[in-house]
Amino acid sequence: MQSFASLCKPLSPAFLHPNNMPVRIGLVVLATDMVVEVEWREIFAGLPIEILVARIACAAEVTPKALLTMAHEIGHCASLILPDVELDAIAYGCTSGSLVIGEEKVKQLLQQGNSEQITSNPFSAIKAALAFIKAKNIVVLSPYLASVNEPFYNALDSVGYNIMAWGSLDLTLDKDIGSMNPEHLPKLIEALLAGVDAVPDAVFISCTNFKAVAKLAELEKRYGCYFISSNQVMAWHLLHQLNISLPNMKAGRLFTTPSI
Repeated sequence: MQSFASLCKPLSPAFLHPNNMPVRIGLVVLATDMVVEVEWREIFAGLPIEILVARIACAAEVTPKALLTMAHEIGHCASLILPDVELDAIAYGCTSGSLVIGEEKVKQLLQQGNSEQITSNPFSAIKAALAFIKAKNIVVLSPYLASVNEPFYNALDSVGYNIMAWGSLDLTLDKDIGSMNPEHLPKLIEALLAGVDAVPDAVFISCTNFKAVAKLAELEKRYGCYFISSNQVMAWHLLHQLNISLPNMKAGRLFTTPSI
């Protein structure tokens, strides 16, 4: 039997040049979320982009009180994503949480003292996207209870959007939101838009645990307006800030709309 010392051969590693490194995006995901990681990996498939995830403890019920408790953990979770490596961007994946906690507070927690760090959350992202496409008249589909929906409605209304209709599924448990059949989404949209007199500029499908990305292009073709979901818009918002253009992206018109 040969000794380890006689067998071990020192070799020299080769490291990637900084220009050849993939784009690294951190994502703080709710422990109860079944969808955002799956949809983001579909959106970024085949691209030189790495998604690095940390999961944050949260209550099973989606209520304002439960959402607020996550504020104490966002910064810690963010710090666990490659602590010794600089990320290109980082996001917090909860639409209602970013609203209840406050988008500026979420941004500060994600940045961990680095004010130059690019960040996103669904609430900041949807406002940025609606401004980008110059949307004014919008429709919202949300899975939440009224206690979560009403503050969201008020926040959008206060910044000047004309909300033509609001569809609510009144679900309490995050596991129920993540278990919805995406094939039923077109029927929900049909029922929601049935009472709307004119075509909106955009329809926003809220919640990172709501499966929607695969249906966006189909719905846009049918109704002739933008369809935007939490996971899609948060991905777009980060790429937009990183100045990464993806004109061939097949996840809704938002990705293929050029800057004006």
